[in-house]
Amino acid sequence: MTLGRWIVGRLTGDRPSLLVCAFAAVFSIVGGELADRRRRRRARNRAAKRRPRTGGSSTG
Repeated sequence: MTLGRWIVGRLTGDRPSLLVCAFAAVFSIVGGELADRRRRRRARNRAAKRRPRTGGSSTG
């Protein structure tokens, strides 16, 4: 990811350093992981709300 950011920067006329690209890559990866974790948690909570609740024991 760092190399990709550096190449794109060079192609667009910027002169980014590898260190700056590395920091940007780390922030992108961490942000994506946090967003994915939040998405999974929300999906799990929505699924838990849809599950039928039996209320414990049945006295049939």
